[in-house]
Amino acid sequence: MTRPAEYENLIKAKALEAVVPTEGAIAQYLRNAQDYLASARSLGERLPLQTFTLAYEGYFQLVQAVLEHYQVRTKDAGRNLAIQRVSTDLKLGSAEFALVTRAHARRNATSYQSPFPPVSQAEADALLGILDKYIPAAVALTRPAAPRSAPWSPPVPPAGGTPAA
Repeated sequence: MTRPAEYENLIKAKALEAVVPTEGAIAQYLRNAQDYLASARSLGERLPLQTFTLAYEGYFQLVQAVLEHYQVRTKDAGRNLAIQRVSTDLKLGSAEFALVTRAHARRNATSYQSPFPPVSQAEADALLGILDKYIPAAVALTRPAAPRSAPWSPPVPPAGGTPAA
């Protein structure tokens, strides 16, 4: 597998490690992202913190799918760099990139060290919108390349006859 130079550099920096791909993992990560999206949408505007958290977790499933596609996984301190790298590959806009980066920092700082501060509905909706928008981009990026072959053409019948069966 040929992976972009940026991923090779993250391997050299020990933020990522090269791995043998796990059969079916990409499809499962993408299904998980869609399930997180559906779950978050089902909450409506009742629980912005939970919507935000589900949207973040769904986005991280996209990150995992892309990492699996490039046959790498994060090491202990490489998650933030991986999120940034994949966000660039998915072509997030600068405001979207900033929101995802802040969401990651906010989630980790509060999940492991203190209670999560209040999340506005606007923040939850923005992150949910990013997840919804970039699922198709992750699907397209991780789709296996179709084998190159000659286009199909009907068999040519022998002179004066019909094609052989």
